[in-house]
Amino acid sequence: MLLNKLVWGLALSTLFYTPLTQAKERIYLLAGQSNMMGRGKTQELPSNYKSTPSNVRFYYQGRPKPLAKMAYFGPEVTFAHEVAKAFPHDQHVIIKAVGTGSSIKQWQRGKPLYYSLLRQLQLAMPQYFYSKKQPVEAIVWMQGEQDARSGDAFKYQPQIKQFITSLRTDIAAPNSLVVIGQVNPKAPAFRLLKIVQAGQAQVAHSLPNTILVTTEGLGTTFDLVHYNAQGQMELGKRLAQAYINAKR
Repeated sequence: MLLNKLVWGLALSTLFYTPLTQAKERIYLLAGQSNMMGRGKTQELPSNYKSTPSNVRFYYQGRPKPLAKMAYFGPEVTFAHEVAKAFPHDQHVIIKAVGTGSSIKQWQRGKPLYYSLLRQLQLAMPQYFYSKKQPVEAIVWMQGEQDARSGDAFKYQPQIKQFITSLRTDIAAPNSLVVIGQVNPKAPAFRLLKIVQAGQAQVAHSLPNTILVTTEGLGTTFDLVHYNAQGQMELGKRLAQAYINAKR
């Protein structure tokens, strides 16, 4: 009799139980220049990072790709593993678009790189621009080194602000979180670095749902610009943690 009551009680609790959170699809756009593309050597990745988590789909150049299967990798590898671990019941869609050596003016609405970013989102998720039921959760941005080499640095702040505003509008995600990796090349050619960094900080302060992530201490290759394998792994973790902290 006692056993029957216990079974019946469990059945009732299951019937009326409603999960506090429901699984969902989280969409991330990762974009920028060479440190988003990545110069970390894949052969230097630990074995646990050489596979794609079961709840992650990664798209590069508009096509589905397994993580860490090319010669070099960017922040997407550890970013994917961190968000997959933080939200294990959700599906994570990571779409990466890059323009090596690009300046912020090349990412403005109407320019080829801007169009390419939208196109790669459409190729990865063709239903997105028709339904938009699940907006892009986060735009992760790693760019600005090129601007720190020239007078374009003085226009960086208004142009990155315009880029973010335009992109949020065009992907119908006005409240999408923007996570900006702070550019920090150490080579002397980047003489206007402080101006670009100030522009990034101002945008993070003035635009809602925008976060600036420090890149201090990340390991670089011999050129003092591009992150090595350890640097890229840490960069991906920091970008992911900024997102995770904002969403918890």
